[in-house]
Amino acid sequence: MTEGGLLLPATQFEPPLRACPPRQARRAPERPRCRNGSARGRLPSVAASRSAGPAGLRRVLRSSHAVKIRESDERDTAAREFAGKALRVAMEVLDGRRPAGQLGPLAEPAVVAAVRTLAGARRLPGRELGSATLTRVDVIIAEPGKAEVCAGYDRGARHFALAARIVRGRSGWRLAAFRVF
Repeated sequence: MTEGGLLLPATQFEPPLRACPPRQARRAPERPRCRNGSARGRLPSVAASRSAGPAGLRRVLRSSHAVKIRESDERDTAAREFAGKALRVAMEVLDGRRPAGQLGPLAEPAVVAAVRTLAGARRLPGRELGSATLTRVDVIIAEPGKAEVCAGYDRGARHFALAARIVRGRSGWRLAAFRVF
């Protein structure tokens, strides 16, 4: 709002800050001591080293950090590899470094047509900054045989994003949707 051509300060919607009292240091309760000065309830060092020793620790770490390869992990890896390859080809088509026909084996016809249209219009965000370089690809399996893909790419010093959907058919993964931001 203005009053006489001047700007007024914004209305405060949150309560003012108030000072918090300083924290007092907590002390552990004192344990009763034995005649020899040691604390009661403490295990002898030999027993303590056996129960929490290096061998026990190694056994626990081995079992908790074991790599288990499942069939779904292999599918996730295949989807991730396909997404990276398909997005690189699509970005090269958009930059004019590759013909749109080379995207055909990787994508649905509607996606190939859309990418061809975008490349021909030359209205991509940041196109004047240089060629696109794919920086990261994240794949999230939405359903069996369908995955959502989000990726980042750089043009010059700027960072951009894109989204896609890949589906698994009889011939493998295919790019079913593609959106550049």
